[in-house]
Amino acid sequence: MRERLTFPETRLPGALRALGGRQEFAEAAILSTCNRTEIYTVVPHPGHEKAVHHFIEDYHGISAADYVSHTYMHRDADAVRHLFQVASGLDSLVLGEGQILKQVRDAFAAAAEAGTAGKMLNGLFRTAIATGRRARTETEIGKGGFSVGHAAVDLARSIFGSLDGAAILILGAGKMSELTARHLVTNGVRFVMVANRTFERATSLAEKLGGTAIRYDDFPDAMSRADIVISSTASPHPIVTRKLLQPVMRKRRGRSLLLIDIAVPRDIEPQVDMLDNVFLKNVDDLEEVVSDMARERAGEVARVEVVVAEETEKFMTWFRALSVAPVVTQMREKHEEIRQAELARLRNQLPDMPDRAWQNIEAAMKSLMNRMQRDPIERLKEAAARDSSGGGGPDIFDAARELFALDGTRCPARPESLNGKGAEAPIDSESEELSREPAFQASAAEEGR
Repeated sequence: MRERLTFPETRLPGALRALGGRQEFAEAAILSTCNRTEIYTVVPHPGHEKAVHHFIEDYHGISAADYVSHTYMHRDADAVRHLFQVASGLDSLVLGEGQILKQVRDAFAAAAEAGTAGKMLNGLFRTAIATGRRARTETEIGKGGFSVGHAAVDLARSIFGSLDGAAILILGAGKMSELTARHLVTNGVRFVMVANRTFERATSLAEKLGGTAIRYDDFPDAMSRADIVISSTASPHPIVTRKLLQPVMRKRRGRSLLLIDIAVPRDIEPQVDMLDNVFLKNVDDLEEVVSDMARERAGEVARVEVVVAEETEKFMTWFRALSVAPVVTQMREKHEEIRQAELARLRNQLPDMPDRAWQNIEAAMKSLMNRMQRDPIERLKEAAARDSSGGGGPDIFDAARELFALDGTRCPARPESLNGKGAEAPIDSESEELSREPAFQASAAEEGR
């Protein structure tokens, strides 16, 4: 099911355009890795998130009834917290692994490139990246021998005992394959062969590992000489089948072969595991090994959860404040119109008033209006600071619009901009402070990447 719902990198731009083109979504992003497919959306109205299932059904040609039991849906603060946990490595196949942070950054970049990330997702993903970096800086969650590579070493040792002098074949010159291979080389593997559809990339990786690059079409022959095969290509279909492997195993004359498939969709046909002396391990098998390792990191998980909780609260404060800015803006604009109208009326009635006196009158009227607005604005800020699920937030905004006879259009708790292109009402310095995107020191550097 995970394979059927994945979004390959080559198809991601088109998928984002299709997702962002639906009227139910104001903004959208897709995070698709070997272990997850997640869709993040900003919806104008409650209930529109159900349209995600309609998009998946249309795009993948699979009924929601077939996959919905394997999914989860988070809203509001829960959705924010989940992404921050993902970026921090708490929800990864390998607890604390660093690759997911790059994948989150890439998902954000893809959405920005496709024009489906507006103000809300810009703020969300930027803060998620900052949270992931903070988690790795302030805790030990990403340090030590705890990775897919270590899990692969444990699996290999359980089959071969010692890895001294073993040979490894890498199919696909991706980053995860490289990281896994490095751990195996460090633990005794001496012969490395790399096959990739692009021979130059195979050569580059082989040089890094002190191995040999081979032509992609020659990998079946190389399998007869390898002890371990790591496969992580972008092929939409299995490249290692039982039919292909049967003659390979005859050449091996009873020597065991470990196949590690970390590709999604899978590279290796499950039926090969039925052949004698063939051991097939996939993402789920690695997860079992990793789960045992995870128990040793319980203390670090608790520390990262504190970071996630803090960053979630900061983001939600910003998020809820977005609903204050339009009300404050409308209130100030209306009161300023009243002030200017009254000043104009007085000028007509008192044409001989000295300029100095007019300056004092204008200052007094402005001070009076500011003092009258101060308490309502403070109450609106306090309402925004409270979790909307705690009650009262949106109601007090509606009450303010009614009491002050503001624009009857309800102001949503997010910009009404599709792809960040919609017009937003001008706001003064105070309401601008309320609506400013959450910032972090590395934002400029991250955008540069």
